[in-house]
This record gives sequence, C-alpha cells and structure tokens, in this order.
Amino acid sequence: MTILKNALIILCLAFPLAACDSNDGKAEQLGEKIDNAGNEARDKLDDAADEVKDGVEDACEKATDKNC
Repeated sequence: MTILKNALIILCLAFPLAACDSNDGKAEQLGEKIDNAGNEARDKLDDAADEVKDGVEDACEKATDKNC
C-alpha cells in the first residue's frame, strides 16, 4: 500500500511541472540571445587561443629545432 501511496504522491507533485508553459517571454528570449552570443564569443576566443598556441609552438620548434 505504501508503494501505491508514494507513487500517487509523486504523480501529484510532478503533474504541475508537466503543465508548465514553455512559451518564453521577451525577457527570456533576450536572455537566451545573450547566452548564445556569449557562447559564440567564447568559442571564437578559444579557437583564436588555439591558433596562437600552435603558432608559438611552431616558432619555438623552428628556432630551437626541438619539440616545444
């Protein structure tokens, strides 16, 4: 009986979450755009940093004839 009772309680608590509206307001949409812009900027900076690192390693190897 307790398993059935617990299952009913969980169902009653989870139902309101399933009924949440997924329509985002203007502030939510703006926040998502800001998040996306930040993520894109971070990705571009990571790519640029990788290119700089590779360039420095190449220059080091040319100057010293060793793996850097």
